[in-house]
Amino acid sequence: MKQLSLAIDMDRCIGCKTCVVACRNSHGLVDHENCMPGKIPYYLRVESEKKGVYPKLSETSWVMPCQHCKNAACIKACKADAIVKDTETGIVRILPEKCTGSRDCIEACPYGVIQFDADRNKAHKCDLCWDRVHMGEKPVCAEVCLTDAIRFGEKEILKMELEAEGKEIVKKMSAQSVIYFRTPK
Repeated sequence: MKQLSLAIDMDRCIGCKTCVVACRNSHGLVDHENCMPGKIPYYLRVESEKKGVYPKLSETSWVMPCQHCKNAACIKACKADAIVKDTETGIVRILPEKCTGSRDCIEACPYGVIQFDADRNKAHKCDLCWDRVHMGEKPVCAEVCLTDAIRFGEKEILKMELEAEGKEIVKKMSAQSVIYFRTPK
């Protein structure tokens, strides 16, 4: 089975959140009329780490989407069998027609990326833009990234490309299907 994946360049990501906004809009996650700050659902988030002491400060940012885990805890936790790992792409998806709203998957996810829609009583999350991918397109986040910090493709091919470019894969963060990388210092 091939594993479709995102590769996040931690040197290029500037934490602008264009990917987050595009994802929200593409998936209709925002009720612009009634949304409240801090209550807007998301399928990916931007995290960052600050280092140093003023005036020598640095900040590294990266995108945190669903990791499409090899042995996904959310799949094991779902008693309704509503979460599946696609054997063709490696994408972990929630099937809304099967979701019973137990929220067991949300508690099981070690990355905190599964959302809950109380109105529909359904869990939902990043599916790497399943519909777009099956039409031969990139996920929205990879398409709109202003700094080209998000790449999309087969995990093993992405790793080979990164190796050929002399990039360093951050192994601690790249334990699942998403690859985090930077230029060695």
